[in-house]
Order: sequence, then structure tokens, then C-alpha cells
Amino acid sequence: MAARTLRAMTTISTPTELITAVPFLLNCSPEDSLVVIALSNGALEAVIQVPLPENFHFSGDEQFFVDLRSSGADQLLVLAYLPDQISNDSGQPDPLSSDGWHQLQGLCEQIAPVKDFLLIHGRRWRSFLCIEDGCCDPEGQALPDIASSLMAAEHVFQGRVMPPLAPFEDHDSALMRHIHAAESEFLGCAPQMRSRRGVISLLRLISHYRIASEVKDLVLLADALVALNDIQVRDFGIGSHGDDHLALHRQLWGAMVELAPNGYRAPVATLFALVSYEAGDSKEARAALERALSDDPHYSLAHLLQKTFAAGWPPEAFTTMRHELHPKLRAELLG
Repeated sequence: MAARTLRAMTTISTPTELITAVPFLLNCSPEDSLVVIALSNGALEAVIQVPLPENFHFSGDEQFFVDLRSSGADQLLVLAYLPDQISNDSGQPDPLSSDGWHQLQGLCEQIAPVKDFLLIHGRRWRSFLCIEDGCCDPEGQALPDIASSLMAAEHVFQGRVMPPLAPFEDHDSALMRHIHAAESEFLGCAPQMRSRRGVISLLRLISHYRIASEVKDLVLLADALVALNDIQVRDFGIGSHGDDHLALHRQLWGAMVELAPNGYRAPVATLFALVSYEAGDSKEARAALERALSDDPHYSLAHLLQKTFAAGWPPEAFTTMRHELHPKLRAELLG
């Protein structure tokens, strides 16, 4: 736990300014921790940083509550820096709306009013105090670029050393980290339930894409890419667009082909080939199969489709096959 008196700094008037200020106040970039800032008559008095407890639940007996009471604060600012690996998988509570945050807010309010309460997760932030529907993006806002901020410039001009900031994790590295986590979860699932779990992951991504019109959630993307390595999940994906969403699924599979890392591209490239062929674009379908085989030269369905396309099968044949097979597979996997 760290508690210290804070020096005077630029007035903080917005959440992004608050997020920018914290690394300077702590002289580090907080991770997996709770930061509470005590204010008195508008001035910064103290900052307390503690590790996040398991399940984000607080008893009220923790030492940092004692420190807050002795700070003489008349307002509090609360920031929770959540672990990157948490997610709201099916059947699990959403960590961004955990009961623990309501509990923490209530315990803090017993000491002083909470002026703001921010949740920081996955390079994004959102205010826990915002309760108006449609007011804020439910996925939060992007974190500010702290290194190029006015506060950073002020800090350096005064002769102070920049605090060590957490390195920015690029898109590909973040996706691979989520893929490894998804693989561990998939392997930890009972064998008889893996295909069902995979289909649910795929349907969640499809639902996300229908709303967002782009693949924005790397956790959902990683889960779907891992799930598609299961043959039954891939076969479910072949017919998942039905008769009404061929164009949308063609866009989704095409986007996933571009986003998928090496070793995870063959299944989704094959799905992209199938929907392209069914839509009448045989040239794009053949190109997609080439991408599938460049990723996995032994991918059997891609080889089979190459022969099928070369034989001149009509697109309607795939529509008929989908009508016959998908309802059976859906009933088998989802009941």
C-alpha cells in the first residue's frame, strides 16, 4: 500500500485529466490496483494505492479506509485499474458492473462524497457513476496519450523525470494474448461441451458484429478464432448466416481473415470462400481458399472446395446443402 501527500499540480477538471495525473502522482503506471485520491477544499491531500482484492470485494476493514478517514478529505476520486485478462464470458458476472464497485462506492461515501469513480480496463475507461442510458459508450472511451499530455510537458519543464509508463500493447500482441487465454479455457472445458461452448462464442461475435458493423472486441474475436478450429463449430459457421444475412456474414468472415494471425486463418478463410461462392463471386472464393492453404497447406476442407469449385458446382447447390445440414447441426449442438 502507498499513501503520500501530493504536491500542487495543474487543476484537474475532467476524467481524462485525472487519468493523466495519476502516474505523476504515484510515479508509476498503476496496474491491477485501486487508487483513491483525497481532496480537501478542492486541493489534493493524499493518494492511496492498494492491490485489487479477489472478486473486487471490500470489507471496509482495510487499512486504506483508515488512512482515508485520517486524511480529512471532503471529496474522493476513485480509480480502479482492472486486469486486462478479465472478461464477461457467458454465465459470468460482468466485471465492469460488479457488485463490488457498488460496495466500494458505499464504503467511500461513508467517508466523503465520491466526486468521480472511473474503471480502467483494456486501454479504455468509463465512469461507474454514469447511470443514464445512452449517455456514454458502453465500451468506454480510449485512454488519453499520457506521454504527450500538457501535464507531462509541465512536469518535464519543471525539471522532473517522467514516470515510467506502461508500454502500449499493440493490436497483434493483445489479440495473441487473448487467443492463448481462450485456448486454455477451451481445453479446460469438458470435452463433450467444447463444441457447444465454441458455437456460443461464435454466435456472440456474430451478434457483436451485427450491432457494431466491425470487429471491435478482441476477446470475442479470439474466442471465435479458437472455436473455429473445432470442426463442428466451423461446420456450424457454414450455415450460420441463414437466408437473410449472407452479405453481413461475408463481411464478417472477410474482416476476420484480415485480423486472424498466422495459424488461425484457415478455418475462417474457408468460411469466407464458401459465402463468397454462394454469393456468386467465384474469383474471391478461390482467392480465399488460397489464403486458407497458405496458412495451413493440409486444410482438408479447403482442398475439397478447390476441387468442388473447379468442377463448376452451382452456388445453389451450397444453399441446398446448408438448408439440409444446418438445422440438424444446430439441434445437435444447442438443443
